[in-house]
Amino acid sequence: MNTDGGGIVPDNGTPAHVIKKQKCAVCLTCIGLLQWGCSADAVKLLNDSVSQAGHDAECFTLALSFPVSLSLRVHWVWALLLQAYPHFPTKGRDDHVGTIKDVWKNVVGPQVAEVVGKTFIVGPYQDFVLNVTSTYIHDLEDCKIMDQLCGSIFAARQKQHRKYSNGIYSKQAVDTAIKKLPDQEFLKVCPSPPSIPDEAVSFSSLQCQQAPLYMAGRYNKYSRDLPQTPWFVEGERKLQSSVQELLCERLSQAVCADDVKFSSSGREDVDVRCLGNGRPFVFEFINPCRSKFSRADLIKLQNLINGSTSLIHLRDLQIVDRKDIKNLKEGEEEKTKAYCALCVSRKGYNPAILERLTTVPELTLQQKTPLRVLHRRPLATRPRVIHSMKASPVDDNFFKLHLTTQAGTYIKEFVHGDFGRTSPDLGSILGLEVDIVALDVEVRNNNIT
Repeated sequence: MNTDGGGIVPDNGTPAHVIKKQKCAVCLTCIGLLQWGCSADAVKLLNDSVSQAGHDAECFTLALSFPVSLSLRVHWVWALLLQAYPHFPTKGRDDHVGTIKDVWKNVVGPQVAEVVGKTFIVGPYQDFVLNVTSTYIHDLEDCKIMDQLCGSIFAARQKQHRKYSNGIYSKQAVDTAIKKLPDQEFLKVCPSPPSIPDEAVSFSSLQCQQAPLYMAGRYNKYSRDLPQTPWFVEGERKLQSSVQELLCERLSQAVCADDVKFSSSGREDVDVRCLGNGRPFVFEFINPCRSKFSRADLIKLQNLINGSTSLIHLRDLQIVDRKDIKNLKEGEEEKTKAYCALCVSRKGYNPAILERLTTVPELTLQQKTPLRVLHRRPLATRPRVIHSMKASPVDDNFFKLHLTTQAGTYIKEFVHGDFGRTSPDLGSILGLEVDIVALDVEVRNNNIT
């Protein structure tokens, strides 16, 4: 079978359901969805799709996408039925397609469940879904009747065809048009039943989708030559690895997802260490094959990562819910951040002057966008607050500066002034020419626990 692009037709181009000779005429209303679509051959295709995908979900549900002409044909048959039997109950007519879908799901769902060993869920369920797309070879031909039923609408769409990426006869456009059309007007154009199809619908795509897995933890970064995420400048990679990649490699191997997204509570520069309790992060694994991890599994993964590198350290690895991700953003915008900077005064300094930093009241800086990030951030002057400072001497030229600040404060620029773009700066407060040698961020928040 050809599985390119999710399709499931034999290599000779013949739809899978016509390999065997049809034993009965194809239903003119459901186009064979409740015939071939419920057959053993069709169910086997669904079984194989779920089994081969290898997801560890214990339950599943079905989602069905059907040809536009199926909706059109069902409406057509309803109009003829009510014309012949005016007193026929019309309750549920507006949801007739939904009824066909529900019948199909309730017929094939339990059969698939029996083979794949998962529980079939009726109704809303998003943890694991088998998305089935059914197509009909004469769908476009059927839909051209809309040119006669609603000529002005579809003539206009034809002229603006580039605007409609889903096609001129999209499901939404056809459904909206026929629901607004009185039955008597519909039957003037379509007085006889729709033609009997010469082929049934086929499954053009079967896609298993498991709900995202969110794996969170904290990391410490001990290297001053390691970016948080892969670092590229004009398409050229600057450093070989990153925090994200060191964490992700082992985790991705264990989860086997289609894609992965990394988020963290703030970020540090490539040359800044991240100490303290560690920076909270979360990986979102898209369509994971494995989503069930015991505490022992997570500890093993954590130890594997920590044993593979000395550049970072992982702790508190855990599975979290989507709602817990908001804690990351709260942490990123947390008002107070703690830092330790190693500073230098090349001309030396009197250790006594460091005492004045402890007496400085809460200080508001005016910081223009630093020169080092001006290429990627807009030029602006931002007020930032330093809540507290204290310093301790190291030798005649070096001293350590401990400070707590408002989130978003540029610490390097506060120390050296950035050519006057930060005011006041540490040098102006101490009356010295000061520069920064190294910076550590000391993460203390507890948003992921």
